[in-house]
Amino acid sequence: MRRLSIARSLLLALVGLTLALAAVAALGVASLYAARQTYEDALARSYAGEVTAANILAAGVVEETILRSERGGVSGRRRASAAFDRAIAAARAAAAGDPRSQALVARAAGAEQRVRAAAGVARGLGPAAARRRNRELDRVAGELRQGRAAAAGLAARQATRRRDARDAASSRTHRAFVLSLVAGVRALVAALALVSLLVAGLRRPLTTLVAATRRLADGDLHTRVEPDGPAELRTLGSAFNAMAGDLETAQARVDESRRRLAAAIESLGDALVICDGYGRVVQVNPRAGDLVPELGVGAGVAEPGGPLPQLEEALGSEVEVDHHGRTLAVTAARMGPRLEDGVVFTVRDTTERARLERAKSDFVATASHELRSPLTSIKGFVELLQATRLNDRQREFLDIIALSTNRLVDLVNDLLDVARVEAGQLEIQRRRIAVSEAVREVAALMRPRFDERRQLLEVEIAPALPVAWADPARVRQIVTNLLTNAHLYTDEGGRVAVKVGASDGAVLLSVTDTGKGMTAEQVERVFDRFYRGDEVGTGSGLGLSIVRSLVELHDGTIEVHSEVEIGTTVTVRLPRAPAASELVEPREALHGRRVLVVDDEPAVSRLIAAQLEPYEVESTIAASGPEALELLRLERFDAVTLDILLGGMDGFEVLRAIRDDPELARTPVIVVSVMAGQDALAAEWSVTKPINADELTDAIGSAILAGRARVLVVGRSELRGTVGPLLGQGGIDFAWATTGAEAARLCEERHFEVALVDAGMRSPQAALAQLDLRGRRLRRSVVVFSTGDESPGMARLDPDPMPVEDATRAVVAALRTSAIAEAER
Repeated sequence: MRRLSIARSLLLALVGLTLALAAVAALGVASLYAARQTYEDALARSYAGEVTAANILAAGVVEETILRSERGGVSGRRRASAAFDRAIAAARAAAAGDPRSQALVARAAGAEQRVRAAAGVARGLGPAAARRRNRELDRVAGELRQGRAAAAGLAARQATRRRDARDAASSRTHRAFVLSLVAGVRALVAALALVSLLVAGLRRPLTTLVAATRRLADGDLHTRVEPDGPAELRTLGSAFNAMAGDLETAQARVDESRRRLAAAIESLGDALVICDGYGRVVQVNPRAGDLVPELGVGAGVAEPGGPLPQLEEALGSEVEVDHHGRTLAVTAARMGPRLEDGVVFTVRDTTERARLERAKSDFVATASHELRSPLTSIKGFVELLQATRLNDRQREFLDIIALSTNRLVDLVNDLLDVARVEAGQLEIQRRRIAVSEAVREVAALMRPRFDERRQLLEVEIAPALPVAWADPARVRQIVTNLLTNAHLYTDEGGRVAVKVGASDGAVLLSVTDTGKGMTAEQVERVFDRFYRGDEVGTGSGLGLSIVRSLVELHDGTIEVHSEVEIGTTVTVRLPRAPAASELVEPREALHGRRVLVVDDEPAVSRLIAAQLEPYEVESTIAASGPEALELLRLERFDAVTLDILLGGMDGFEVLRAIRDDPELARTPVIVVSVMAGQDALAAEWSVTKPINADELTDAIGSAILAGRARVLVVGRSELRGTVGPLLGQGGIDFAWATTGAEAARLCEERHFEVALVDAGMRSPQAALAQLDLRGRRLRRSVVVFSTGDESPGMARLDPDPMPVEDATRAVVAALRTSAIAEAER
């Protein structure tokens, strides 16, 4: 049994049981059939005997009658005798197996023979012979009666035979049933014994395997079993031993990996804080004790005043926090798909990195000031000289100076733009512009470059184009960078096509060249900073990176499609301007205005005044902070341009004095400085040096249009008495809208820097969607606030809004000293 498989053992047991039961069934059926057949044969003979008995009586009576009479003659007697003899023969056959019936048949036959013998004494015919036969027959009448009695007894005997046959059949049937039952029980007992033997052969190895499995589950990886039992169980035992060996090896590897990981975590320079699904710290590494000592095992990471940011904020990106004089960069990752799986926080000390970033920013600001101040003078006066009468040689020299200056300005601007993008300070000033005009202007300026390399520059403008909502200077920068790239990467004699069209309410700008094209890998990296498709020897690799940043600031999209040896197509989608043809353009607001120019470099002051002259602006120059404040108190000015890096009293002090003076607080101030991107100046209009004339005029015009009402509050009217005084404490002017439609109308009429949105409005999402804060270039410009008394039916935003007190303080801080402390939207 142990050498057979379980399947074969069961098969043999079932086959044996089946054969035994089949044999028992066959014997039982055969016995029952035999008893039935014997009974039926007995019945047939008994009924045949009863019939033959009647035939004997009838044949005897017939023969006696014929013997007593003369009818029939000899032949008649012979026929009667033959009939009787046949009846006797049939009776003998029916009486076979029954001596009693045989004796009665013999008695009837003997009596008939004696009658015939007596009748044969008187042979012949005639009355005399007949009388002698009758006398003989009368003499043997006793014999006749005995024959008739024997025949009658034979008939009666057949009923007895049937009863005896029925009793015998019943007895044999009962005996056959009992024998079948006994044989079946014995076969079943034998089968059960066989199955018990088989189970007994399976139980011991299975019990051994179960016990070994439990020990293995409890962690005893050294457990092994001795393969025993049927083939399957022996195979299972071998497989169990192999599995246990593999588990032991794997556990050893896991333990080794765990030791290595623990050693690596112990030596990490970053802090690791592992929390459960309820925000409780369950494990930390030694570095966490240095950076965040308050987060020990059992502490809560979400407790007020804790060093870690909100989980959702840390999951999205690296978050920097200030903690005990250190700058910490915190990231988080979920340890599984379920909340209860927990979270791991990684805390890195970036104090030195932050210091280096600040040093880099200071260096960029200082270097840009040292570079841009002389460049501003050079560029500005070159432009002024170009407008004067010059001979050809002078104009040629001046053009070379202008070209070199522009290239240097472009390089400095690209570097500073990249720095601003990294700092989130790149600004745009949107207005309604025709992109086609910007494309024609840039194409006309760059056409000589294309002609030098015999490249064909095609400009295709679709009819009836919508007006774009964009910064004109930045759009020209986008077009210039795209055309420069196409020009550099297209061989001599190639073709560059610029197309302007419209699609789905947006303005489409595409630049297609027949240059070398790019592979899929190059296309993926085309927007990386300082990346160039090949070593062409020109270009900084910043153009497309800056273009993408500018397009994204405009809420647009940019796509690149390229094929090697065929060419490249760059497609830019810019948003369409709102339908507001009655809006006053910023430059139109300049006409007839008075502007105070504050700069300690006379060349720059005269340049600003010269750039404002075409708009009939009356410019007054102040070379210092005290002089500017004195002029502001004596005269009325519509706007002030202010340099920050003034000698003596710097621009920050001048700006603070202006805002603190109730009479001057509403005067628009436009910061014109290399430090225009500083967070401390986030509330002010700004233009970065070297000065772009269009950017300067747009900024001054927008500032005059916006005035000082640069905060838009969108909320329930009953909150005005709460929010208004809080804003008033910071000297902030504001406008109020109670619906999204009213907010959209105010945005069309005026330029706002920041919006405060009430989370308790019935549809704050719709109000957010209709905001257009054209007065602010920084993107962090919307603060959602809550008073805490909103009814459950009112809409709420996610994440939860700020309390109204914190929100107003955030706005005041943004407009006075620092960036807005609300999440970017």
